[in-house]
Amino acid sequence: MVRLIKYIHFVIIGFFAMLFAITPATALDPTEPILHYSESVIDIGTKLTFDQGYTLHISDINENDGDIWVEVLRDGKVVKDGDGAGQEDDPFEYILTVEAEDADEEDKEYLVFRVTPKDVVSKDPASAKIRIEQFRNPEEKLNDLLIYDDSRSVNVGEELDLEEGFSLKASDYDDEEETITITLEKNGHLVKEMNDMEKGEIFSHYKTVDGEITTIVIANIYEFFDSSETIVFLKEVSQREDVIIESNVEITVEGLAGDVIKENERAIIYYELDNDASEIKVYVDDDRIDTRKEVDEGKYASITDKMDAGTYEVTVTIVSEDGSVSSEDSSFTVEKSNSITETIKETSIAVENMSKLDEVISDSDNVTDAVSEVISDSTDDVKGSSGFSYVVVAILIALTAFFLKREFS
Repeated sequence: MVRLIKYIHFVIIGFFAMLFAITPATALDPTEPILHYSESVIDIGTKLTFDQGYTLHISDINENDGDIWVEVLRDGKVVKDGDGAGQEDDPFEYILTVEAEDADEEDKEYLVFRVTPKDVVSKDPASAKIRIEQFRNPEEKLNDLLIYDDSRSVNVGEELDLEEGFSLKASDYDDEEETITITLEKNGHLVKEMNDMEKGEIFSHYKTVDGEITTIVIANIYEFFDSSETIVFLKEVSQREDVIIESNVEITVEGLAGDVIKENERAIIYYELDNDASEIKVYVDDDRIDTRKEVDEGKYASITDKMDAGTYEVTVTIVSEDGSVSSEDSSFTVEKSNSITETIKETSIAVENMSKLDEVISDSDNVTDAVSEVISDSTDDVKGSSGFSYVVVAILIALTAFFLKREFS
């Protein structure tokens, strides 16, 4: 019933707009710095939490033309004048009115949210690409910011340092089209890149965790200036503390012949990721043995060189897709080989377990060349050692026969 009423509301608005040739009301220009900017696909019924305690509820989406019904909530309740329809050419705007204290003063109006539907993406369930802009409500406190409403500039080809290891880089300036590429990195790792940005557009990097949106870095591409070098001027630059989304990894270590790893053998280090990663590095006692780029969630394996007896530390470093860096540590022990007979036995087991190496090889399409060489050498070592084992066994049999003959004589 509620959806039906809202749909009728959509129809009535459209009918009177055509009947009286109503043009969209002039939008209120924002007077406060922008806090959030995004264009993303949002499903019907989605609730998103923003700064200053606001929640946006996309309560309905017209499956035919993409018009939306928006509710702005605080403390679980719709705020005054905080609901209405939004169309691509007439976005929904939540305007906060602050009444004047004196009769001779005028009320103040502040644009807090502008929500613009762009395209219908799906009909079952209904979803649409929606642009969301949030501006500061001067009547409410802001969360702690590392940078707030600052003006910065950066030369094309150079980097602008921000906080927490973040940096912005301007490149690929087109003086005819007046467009620029803006790249955000963290600790040298790519976080986000936007191409062909024009003056007045917003660069924004944000994260959504359990429906709560945190804008990490935002900047307005204000102006380009050509002199001996091209300078990009930025306004409304703000930065918040990064939200670290840790990637969990499970590490297990095995030998070629089983769980026990003996000296002069290679170890197989398995690590299982629960999220995609932009880069993975595997270290054994600070020596990097494997590097992979653009890694999907799943289980992977790295092979060490031949190991001496002792205890070793394993570290898997994960660079997530948003530039966050985390690591997981483990350890394993390499035992001493006790006798020639034990060595022969272990070598025979290794030959029987060649399928384990084959499995590792088949999964190693994204490893460093060094690791690929180790895998190849491991196979050759095991195959070569099988011939050696036969020679040793023959010698032991001959020695046994000699001592038996001598004993009976």
